[in-house]
This record gives sequence, structure tokens and C-alpha cells, in this order.
Amino acid sequence: MKFKMAENSIFAILLRSTWWYSVLIGLVIIALCTAVTDAKYIALSITAGLPFLVIGGWACFKQSQQPSQKRVLEVTEQAKKMQALAVAQKIADNYVSNGYESNIYKGNGAEIELSRGHHKLLICAKRFKAANTGIEPLKSLVVVGETADATGYLYVTLGDVTDTALDYAQQNRIEIVQSSRLVSLFDGKAKVS
Repeated sequence: MKFKMAENSIFAILLRSTWWYSVLIGLVIIALCTAVTDAKYIALSITAGLPFLVIGGWACFKQSQQPSQKRVLEVTEQAKKMQALAVAQKIADNYVSNGYESNIYKGNGAEIELSRGHHKLLICAKRFKAANTGIEPLKSLVVVGETADATGYLYVTLGDVTDTALDYAQQNRIEIVQSSRLVSLFDGKAKVS
């Protein structure tokens, strides 16, 4: 059984917020509990604030793994000056260093084909500069992938993605590569499976 936190619970909201919010709440709870009990039950006071401190620590760790906003802007500007094939090749370099073989895709729907064993991924960056991405380019990528026997897809975009496109991507093994993921791929720090 896999534990899943409710999306709008206080802890889920704090995980998405700046890490020090949780730590501050935890310290306030400890201070209040200590004041109410005249410091007789300090262990109980610490226990009451501990979940918030743990959430704050976890959020701090996760946020420290994310690229800085400055780096995201730098990579976005760098990518905007590149052609689609160059962006796809830069992404493919991470996969090659993790054992994938990279080839230029001969068809129209993608730029790069990555393969390792039975896994075959297609990278599509044709419309990465578009302001909005809907479901149609993703459907086209899946159609191309079916003829190429692809097991997964990477769709690169610097713009917004509609909710229906996100749902479609999730249902069809399409990883949407947006700004922060693009930074980790450009910097060679991305986790690739």
C-alpha cells in the first residue's frame, strides 16, 4: 500500500511552500506549548512541533535540489537562441552518458531517438519556443512514436502546457520537459532512468 498525502492538507501545502514557513510554525508551536506548560513538559512541546520541523527539513532538502531562478533564466535564454535539434541533442547527451544510444530521428515528428535495450524514447523539441502547448502536438508525437515502436517520449517546451495536455501526457508516457527540468538536463545533473 502506497501512502499518498491529501493535496490540500496543511503538510502538503507546506511542502510546496518555502521551507522556513514550516520551521517557523514548528518553533512557534514549541514556544507556545512550553509557555502553556511552564516548561514542565518540554519533551511534549518538542513532539508537538516536530512534524512541522521535519516537513521544513524535507522541503529545504527538496528546494536545495532545484536550480536557482537565475540559472533557469540563463538556460531559458540560451535555449531560445538554439535550434530545436541542438536543444534535443543537449538533452540526449544526458541519456547517452547513462547508457542510451542516440540517433537523429529520420521522420518528421521528433528530433532524436534514444534507445537502450527494449526502451526507445523520442525527443521532440520542434515547438519548444511556443507560448502555449495544447494536446495536438502531443497526439502527433504519440502517432509518430507508435510507428517507431517508442516506449516513451520527451516533449520540450518553454511555454505553458494546458491541463488537458498534461493529462494526456501522463496517460501516454510523455515527459514534459519545462524550464527547471531543462536546466538539470543542460547542466548534466538530471536523473535519467
